[in-house]
Amino acid sequence: MLADAARVESGKLYIHGGTWDTIDIGSVPAVHPTMALALVFRIEYNEALADIPFVVELVDEDDRPLGPRIEGVINAGHPPRTRRGTPTFQPLAMTFNMTSFDHEGGYRFKVTSGEDELASIPFRVRTAT
Repeated sequence: MLADAARVESGKLYIHGGTWDTIDIGSVPAVHPTMALALVFRIEYNEALADIPFVVELVDEDDRPLGPRIEGVINAGHPPRTRRGTPTFQPLAMTFNMTSFDHEGGYRFKVTSGEDELASIPFRVRTAT
């Protein structure tokens, strides 16, 4: 989800001003001062303790990458007393400052791992009326 701010602390995801899907701007081009992307990865039992690469990138409605692009790796273990087969959930919060938008329309954060698209977080940018 998109939020005004988000952070992970002690394994918990804290969100401020979450679940919005529209950025209202005065005119294009525009710069949005700050926004956060909050993700929760589901790590299957058999995926634990392995490096899982992921990429988060901002794309427009034509799937053209616009920057920012973040590459990372998740490696989660099994919490104590986890039953065999039980998944683990790994929260992640990212803050994007001074993000530029050169046109109105649809955008999304695309989250992938290898060739697999794990998530799509859509939003739109529009001029305020």
